[in-house]
Amino acid sequence: MFCPGSALNVVINVMFAPVLIEESKHIMQNREFNLVAGDGTFLIGRLWRPAGNAVAVICIVHGIGEHSGRYDQWARQFCNQGYLVYSVDLRGHGRSEGRRGHIDQINNYLDDIGSLIRLVKHNWDELPVFLYGHSMGGNLVLNFLLRKRQDFAGAIVTSPWLNLVNPPAPFIQKAASFLNHLFPKMTFPTGIKSSELSSIPEQQKSSDTDKLMHHKISVRLFNELKRSATEVLAHPSRFSIPLFFAHGTADAITDFKTTRQFSESIGDNAGFYGAKNARHELHCEPVAEDLYFFITSWIGDILKETRDAE
Repeated sequence: MFCPGSALNVVINVMFAPVLIEESKHIMQNREFNLVAGDGTFLIGRLWRPAGNAVAVICIVHGIGEHSGRYDQWARQFCNQGYLVYSVDLRGHGRSEGRRGHIDQINNYLDDIGSLIRLVKHNWDELPVFLYGHSMGGNLVLNFLLRKRQDFAGAIVTSPWLNLVNPPAPFIQKAASFLNHLFPKMTFPTGIKSSELSSIPEQQKSSDTDKLMHHKISVRLFNELKRSATEVLAHPSRFSIPLFFAHGTADAITDFKTTRQFSESIGDNAGFYGAKNARHELHCEPVAEDLYFFITSWIGDILKETRDAE
């Protein structure tokens, strides 16, 4: 459910003028669809379609261990304001094929995202498309932009895995590097607790009882995410589209300061929303209403600029 809001407590380096879209008067459409990645991996996707004409498309990329279904209520909020929302269970997640918590290379995930983007671009080439990545998904969205394509209206990145608050000890990371080629599929618990995701008990219970979630990460996946994060942080000048970053100051999983500093290094093309006392899943925290306001205002400004330029 769209988590209840509290008083606005933010650190923000850019202001957005709100642009309101008339709420749909009819029932939205919500359905699953099948998608096949380039290497033949079978993926499950989800679509939330407004009853009226859509104004833009948002493509959500989820975090490690979770799946697209966990964004149902969040996606409905955008859908009710006229946004068409897509998401996909990345390989090894949710109901998609693949070994839980393992990939051979980061390009496996990027190809999954690419398959979704090709579908969206083919079906809705007349609409602006925004990428939206959370946690590991934030890392992946930034890498997709860096390595694949940037023909999007913008990208939203929340609590990205760019740096961990409590990374494995140096000797463990060295061991992981050594094992990367010998036992790449060896998996370990992620150690992520539901209380680190959200401060709301109902959200914690939902995470703990979700049978489609997993808590695994392989040696190869850890090394690939670490390497891909390093590559993103080294190339802030290569991002040419508008970016909106958001991170909670109480995030115990991914590092708030790294996200803020990276946003600042990109310059005027990036906005940053720092949510005071918020944990990892901002969309399932008391600040969710504030986050929604800033995202939709930011998107609204981009859409208005596009219309004015036509």
